[in-house]
Amino acid sequence: MSRQTQTLKKKTTSLPFYVAGLVVVFLIAFTYIFNAKIDLNGDNCRYYMLASSIAGGHGYADVTNPAYPPTNVFPPGYPLLMSLLRIFTDSFIAQKIFNGLFLLGSVLLLFFFIKGRKSSLPLAFAACVLALLVNRSLAFATMMMSETAFLFFSVLTLWFLYKLDQGKNGKPFWKDGYFYLSIFAAAYCYHIRTQGIALIVAVLGYFLFTKRWKEMLGFGAGFVLCLFPWMLRNKWAGVGQSRYLDTIALANPWRPEEGSLGLGEVIHRFFDTFRMLLTKALPDSLTPYMNVDYGSATTFGEWLAAILLVVLIIVGIWQFGKFKWFFLFYIVATFGVISLFSTPSGNRYLTALLPLMEISLAVGVYAVFRVALRKAGWAKELSPWLLLVLCLFSFHRLQVLHAENNAPFPAAYTNFFRIGEAVHKQLPPSAVVCSRKPELFYMYSKGAVTGYAWTEDDKTLLKGLLDAKVQYVVLEQLGYSSTSRYLYPAIQKHPACFQVVMHLANPDTYLLKFDRGQAAKEINLPAPAAQ
Repeated sequence: MSRQTQTLKKKTTSLPFYVAGLVVVFLIAFTYIFNAKIDLNGDNCRYYMLASSIAGGHGYADVTNPAYPPTNVFPPGYPLLMSLLRIFTDSFIAQKIFNGLFLLGSVLLLFFFIKGRKSSLPLAFAACVLALLVNRSLAFATMMMSETAFLFFSVLTLWFLYKLDQGKNGKPFWKDGYFYLSIFAAAYCYHIRTQGIALIVAVLGYFLFTKRWKEMLGFGAGFVLCLFPWMLRNKWAGVGQSRYLDTIALANPWRPEEGSLGLGEVIHRFFDTFRMLLTKALPDSLTPYMNVDYGSATTFGEWLAAILLVVLIIVGIWQFGKFKWFFLFYIVATFGVISLFSTPSGNRYLTALLPLMEISLAVGVYAVFRVALRKAGWAKELSPWLLLVLCLFSFHRLQVLHAENNAPFPAAYTNFFRIGEAVHKQLPPSAVVCSRKPELFYMYSKGAVTGYAWTEDDKTLLKGLLDAKVQYVVLEQLGYSSTSRYLYPAIQKHPACFQVVMHLANPDTYLLKFDRGQAAKEINLPAPAAQ
């Protein structure tokens, strides 16, 4: 038996142990930081509600409205995945575990990809362990949020491209099923998060720089075709297309009264956000031992850390052969898309990119030290297992995440949810309640709920309540500025329109009966029809 055959046999025999090791690391980390509660961001509730609508046979609709009107508040990909489980159970826990499996599946695919690029099994294993311990990715893996599903389909796209490259052997690409699977995976990724347009740029860039013009054109055409079903559905439902295009020029999405930005201001914000992502979000996400203050000016040390990280990541990416173009285009395009569509917002929107950058960083660190030791005359081969020492730096943030996820709800949210439970027990599901964070409130009230207009014009706000057929209003202290800026002043100016039905103390939280007739009278509108 040749030495090469013996080595291959040894790798094949040991492969299941490496896979089992990654599964064990995931189970320990995921169980340790698992959050059994609803996340307080609200979007996770929207996803759950949309999945419930699909599973209940109402289509992609707003279940907070008794009429079930069609909506396009989010792309449909993630709620559709959730609905597969929602058909059988209404458990939040099941959805969270399902979400965690997307993270595990992504890292396993990355492990096989690195191994397939002729890297050693220990290097692939160590890099993927580090990717599993990125606290930001783990945090979103235990929420009902789209980040890990998005990550999985982006890595699945990479995997199908890798398999397409492996199986060429003179066969035309249009006869290879992996080509069509890559189109499907990339298009589905885009339908999970619009941010997936960066993935399309990555695939096209990969085909371009490997001079595969026909594949590039075929992929582009296939992707465009995959957009039509959702676009046509929105057109027929009369709900418009992506809402994200409307936010590009907003000065502040949370304060619409501040108006829109000019072209120069949009460009300035783009570079400001890009700088924040590079010098603060990147070191904060990939080096858990660094303390980053997002509110302060960028320091020389942060610039230095960012440049060093970028160099190491690029070195790691260069080890992936022709697929380096995929990684480079994907990372740069993602940074660009985030900078274009959002104001500086920490590392939130980098979440789905972090495992790919973490494995690139790990491979890059190993490659640099390996070359440096060789040039220094070190005779022995550097062991990839030494990379696992970096795991020690992850423990502190995982401990913090564990404590956060196991802490009870803040008192303001406890009162907010108690009022929701009371509404569920005492009011009919058709009673329309107005609330900040209506998605969160719905999870406890199980009835019709809506928000209020974000305007300082109290009469416009009252008219919005009348138009939405609101019967009750929740006045809370969740800490969002819109309540004190818009809702509370309107209540103060029109106290006769709001009667206290329920009051919880510490902090004061109210359920108010909205007198629709009085409100119409005070803003000089005809009396509304009786409900």
